[in-house]
Amino acid sequence: MKSKFIIFLLVIAAFLIISSAVLPVTASVNNLRTIKADCENSVFIDNNIPKFVKKPEPYAFSPTWHKTKGFETKKNTIKTKSGNKNYTFRTEYFLPTSGKKIGNKGDFNEYWYNCQSIAIDGKYMYILTSHGYNVKKGFIVRYDMDMLNKYKLNKGEGLADLRKLGASLRDNKNLTKHQQRIKKAIKIGPVFNTGHGQSLAYNPKTKSLWMWRDDKWLSSTLKLMEINMKTFKPKLMYRFTINYDNNKKVNRVRNLAFDKNGNFYFNQFLSKSKGDNFFKGKIVKNKVKIELLATVKNRPGVHAQGIAINSVTNRLYMQFDGVFYSMPINKLSKHTLTQRDFEYTIFNTKREFEGMAFDKKGTAYLLLIRGTEVLKSI
Repeated sequence: MKSKFIIFLLVIAAFLIISSAVLPVTASVNNLRTIKADCENSVFIDNNIPKFVKKPEPYAFSPTWHKTKGFETKKNTIKTKSGNKNYTFRTEYFLPTSGKKIGNKGDFNEYWYNCQSIAIDGKYMYILTSHGYNVKKGFIVRYDMDMLNKYKLNKGEGLADLRKLGASLRDNKNLTKHQQRIKKAIKIGPVFNTGHGQSLAYNPKTKSLWMWRDDKWLSSTLKLMEINMKTFKPKLMYRFTINYDNNKKVNRVRNLAFDKNGNFYFNQFLSKSKGDNFFKGKIVKNKVKIELLATVKNRPGVHAQGIAINSVTNRLYMQFDGVFYSMPINKLSKHTLTQRDFEYTIFNTKREFEGMAFDKKGTAYLLLIRGTEVLKSI
């Protein structure tokens, strides 16, 4: 009788696990309606940015991608080609480009290559990946970098191990003991409505992940989501519109970053020549306050792939394909930016930049695709 009862419990548990995979991922919604942005002291800046960098046609692949059939073991290096600030990035991890089918209601994602954004919190690296290609759903993958480094996945022949694990999962192969250990360093969240998904950011004040649900990019209804850190599902969503400068509405918002005090920053794309508006927000007791900080003219690239904040230098980075610029947050907030405050760099690559994040030491991590990889500043 006891054994039958145990079997019954196991069947129920299995049913619940399977059911949880197909239940809709929802979040409680806080409708704030219209927020009037403070913009009395906003400034207009024609910054000292480099010559416009065109979108690569076509985007380049990792140099050894085709030769190795994706199982790369040679690190890539990307350096500054021109600009007033020099950087060098080198491959830290070659991320899986394929993996086990996941999702709900028949949806699945065999390929992890279409990564859209990156966030760093201590030893954890979070990657937001589109659910398939060019869709409005995605999922979060968390990597334990301490474990990845322990198993030497950031050097030598070990660089290919994450890709090999993804391929084994895709092909339903029995995992080796080494792959089973690696798998414990990876946690995959459920599929949910993310929109484009390039705004995943870590808020050190609330110790949680946040992102925009930009499923309707041209809509003036903005949806800011807080992510549950245990389930990687949306926990809370603030829905609101923003009016500024005589009832202009904010739309075309895709990027997000937080400073160490929990203030969030985002840009609004205006046009190639008009550039971008930069806003600062603060959530206090379920109320959101928005301020227009500056309009930065003449963006240096086509697609703004993300913004990021280095809490050590206290600078905000605006990233495009093959180029980014940065500005000091204190001067941005005080409306005292000048052309001399801008640092910029153009890189010697034609690959697509997908996101950048900084750790507590100020080290930058750069996310690229066509083989999906994370490069680390050195």
